[in-house]
Amino acid sequence: MSTPRPRSVTLACVYGGLGGVLATVALYETLANWGSIEVQEALRSGLEPLGADPSAVLPTLRWIVMGLLVCSIAATVFSFYAARGHQQSRIGLSVIAGLGAVTFLATGAAGILPAVLGSLIVYLLWSAPARQWFAVVNGRTPLSLGTEPSVSGAPAEFRPPPQSSAGQSAVQPPPYDPAQHAGLPQQPVAPAGRPRPVGLALIIAGLGSLFGALGSGLVLLALVAMRDQVIAQYDDNDLLRGQLDSAGISAEQMVTIGTWLFGSWLVVSVLGLVATAWAASGGPMGWWALIVISVLTAGIAALGLPVGLLWILGAVVVIVQLSRPEAKEWFRRA
Repeated sequence: MSTPRPRSVTLACVYGGLGGVLATVALYETLANWGSIEVQEALRSGLEPLGADPSAVLPTLRWIVMGLLVCSIAATVFSFYAARGHQQSRIGLSVIAGLGAVTFLATGAAGILPAVLGSLIVYLLWSAPARQWFAVVNGRTPLSLGTEPSVSGAPAEFRPPPQSSAGQSAVQPPPYDPAQHAGLPQQPVAPAGRPRPVGLALIIAGLGSLFGALGSGLVLLALVAMRDQVIAQYDDNDLLRGQLDSAGISAEQMVTIGTWLFGSWLVVSVLGLVATAWAASGGPMGWWALIVISVLTAGIAALGLPVGLLWILGAVVVIVQLSRPEAKEWFRRA
């Protein structure tokens, strides 16, 4: 019989999930339209009253928006798994909500409501009913929920033998003697089946690495083989040239940055395929390899937003699935 989820946990996960989805959509649209005149003018009008130079601050601000987008995606995923009792997702959602509350509070009166919502999420996730429920779900049932204390009233040598239902002392089996079984053939131990979280993580990591390697490889080939044509395309297109001017870089620099970006993505994708195969073998180091490569994938994908949005989401799901207790136990079995 499953333990019912407290209302506090449900509300915290609903607030965190909806907030993450809304923030993801808003930040994604901002990045997708970053080079448009409307967005640039809105950002400049907001920075000029603060006495900041828009030309110097806009590149840094774009990196900040990318980081916020990664956090909003992670908050959405953490909310889903925290509602199922995942302890690491609960911690991750609490950290993101807490940092978001502090950040929104620093923006002034407009950020008071989001700051209150973030603080409420943290409070609900760590309230007494929530702590008890997470303890039960993760196998750490507190004493107040009905577990008996492991304190006996007499020393071990004076404890009475266990009684059977008929009131007689239960007959204890003789101790195991290895000499009696020396000549018997050993029964092979069947390996434990791969848990579902591990299988899901392997599928997502494998497909993401495969498509990432194919896509980045094709783009990298085009940037290297047709470098002059790509630069000319940027120079001849008024919209593309305006975006480069607003970012303060030239067409040659843009192509160079793209070459390094897609080259790094190709390397990380190939390493992701290797890490996925390693993890599929069940070795403990395969778990670490897939965790590390998922973090690198999320970082590289953040540089390629908005294209890398799916890879960021996939990396977060892989990390969450691999951090589940049954996944860790399966990797530790060897």
